[in-house]
Amino acid sequence: MKPSFKIAIIASLLCLAMPFLSRLTQGSKWLLQYLGSEGELRELIGKIVFIEIFGMIPALVILFTALISKPPYYLPTTLSAIVALFFLADWHHDNDLSADAQAAISLIIIPVQAAALALAASLLGLALQAITLRLKSPD
Repeated sequence: MKPSFKIAIIASLLCLAMPFLSRLTQGSKWLLQYLGSEGELRELIGKIVFIEIFGMIPALVILFTALISKPPYYLPTTLSAIVALFFLADWHHDNDLSADAQAAISLIIIPVQAAALALAASLLGLALQAITLRLKSPD
């Protein structure tokens, strides 16, 4: 397996866990905003699946950038993973679902915006990869 795919798989798994990991630093009250404090197991599973489905959007961007990454630095995959994970962590950390009635829409908006920024970072990484490979070639 190419190292770029290893990077992409690890980053994709972190993209899926990031909504919950980033909220752990503020205590169980913030984590329970995403999971709910009461209800059946079916509701809990439904909430987790809902968040994870949208968490797959930036994860797929990172996985697709692994297809175009080349050694030695794997810049498209690395840059897209760093950008996606940073913005997912930052935005989920500060997302207060009790702020107003429309705050739950942010659970859809956050991964889409992180995916767009990860795509932009992968394009930047692709350009930097082309420059480094051109400078490295003995032409």
